[in-house]
Amino acid sequence: MNILILVAHADDETFGMGGLLPRLVSRKHHIKIILGSNGQIDTRAKGIDNMEAFKKACALYNLKDIGFLNMKDQLFEKYPIPEIANKIIAQSNDPDLIISHVESDLNKDHRIMCEVAKIVGRPKNKPVSILGMEIANTTAWNGRVFKPDLYIDISDTIEFKKQAFSIYTNEIREFPYPYSYKGIEVLAQFRGMEAGCKYAEAYQIIRAHQNLLAI
Repeated sequence: MNILILVAHADDETFGMGGLLPRLVSRKHHIKIILGSNGQIDTRAKGIDNMEAFKKACALYNLKDIGFLNMKDQLFEKYPIPEIANKIIAQSNDPDLIISHVESDLNKDHRIMCEVAKIVGRPKNKPVSILGMEIANTTAWNGRVFKPDLYIDISDTIEFKKQAFSIYTNEIREFPYPYSYKGIEVLAQFRGMEAGCKYAEAYQIIRAHQNLLAI
């Protein structure tokens, strides 16, 4: 299956689906990941560059097909939606499944990537499933409930997810901040409790086709 992963920022792939990614890679799916931002965070008091960490994380996951849009962090609204979509389509892998963000997210960049994912994933020539991932802080802090309807058991890959998280040294915080080792584990335990397994990641189905069974 061709899988297209559209993430707004360097680290979203790990916080949102770092437990699912090793599973997808092990099943030999053709995975294309496209990063929306340029990896530079200029909105904080001290500028941060997460691009090298993103590349190292992709190498850890064994993701080799990587694309970049190089948009400015937290300023995605400055770029026309059709322009973003066309750039993604030019780099895409004719996906059967797209995994991106959700429209209830607090972060505007995330919401824009979700909108673009639905445009790129229009089922013109074949069915295309679309999943939205959970990013612990921005999905929980918007006052709009994230409603998962798909759970992925990551009991075998939770430690791998933590290992990938350790690469993002600029983002690591102390618990109870979600971007912490314990934060990752607590959320995975909570989603696992909901699903009936030890650890899980939660996803929102934006569009479902039977190809979702292949993940």
